[in-house]
Amino acid sequence: MSEYLPRSLRPRREKIFGPAPSHRLDGNAKARVWAAASAYNSANRQQRQHWGPLTRTTMDVLKTLLWRFHGADGGARCFPSYERIAQAARCCRDSVCVAIAALEEAGLLTWVHRLTKIRRREQDLFGHWASSWQVIRTSNAYRFLDPLEREPGRRGWRACKSENPARPQNREKQIDGARLDGAQVIQDEASQAPPLPAEPPAIALRREHGPADGALLSNAKRTALIARLDSAPTKADWAAYRHDLDARLQIRS
Repeated sequence: MSEYLPRSLRPRREKIFGPAPSHRLDGNAKARVWAAASAYNSANRQQRQHWGPLTRTTMDVLKTLLWRFHGADGGARCFPSYERIAQAARCCRDSVCVAIAALEEAGLLTWVHRLTKIRRREQDLFGHWASSWQVIRTSNAYRFLDPLEREPGRRGWRACKSENPARPQNREKQIDGARLDGAQVIQDEASQAPPLPAEPPAIALRREHGPADGALLSNAKRTALIARLDSAPTKADWAAYRHDLDARLQIRS
């Protein structure tokens, strides 16, 4: 909804000094971001659009950011300039600006402005040399939005080493104080039978204690009994219905 507000009322983008923030992404997360971009194009493709809202140049920019610049410094950061992105994606600088805005609109990435201070030496009106500090922008720090991290109830890479935290390589195990790696854990773990499905409490109580006076009827007999009660009931039918009802109430309690 911020695009419908006046520019003066829109929330301003965050600005930071110093190095770009680190955001870790493994190969699976990068593949999920790329798949999300392809799915966005497939869902929003209009007539006379070969690729979709994300054009070929936009996809080339995304591919360059994911597999060329992200993590290139060894710190899981992504902060190339427009010129470097244009050179790697083989497009012009203005196309990079449009592509990054389209990727943010698609919900695939976001960025913050990086600032730095420089000291400039210049002459004043009287011809005297003086120095002053000036704040300039260096480049953007990009952060990709993993589809799994945006889903409620899913654990991201910070919580586990892989997508499934129940895998043996994600469980810390030790033998004589030495930590085992994933392959050794898989080999050392004894095979266990899958757990049996839990039975309902009513069936468990019936199996342990049994019904009162053996009056609990099966579903078929109970259906036939209710049909007889609706048509031409007898005293025996009413007695059987009362015993069955008392037995069910006893089991539930």
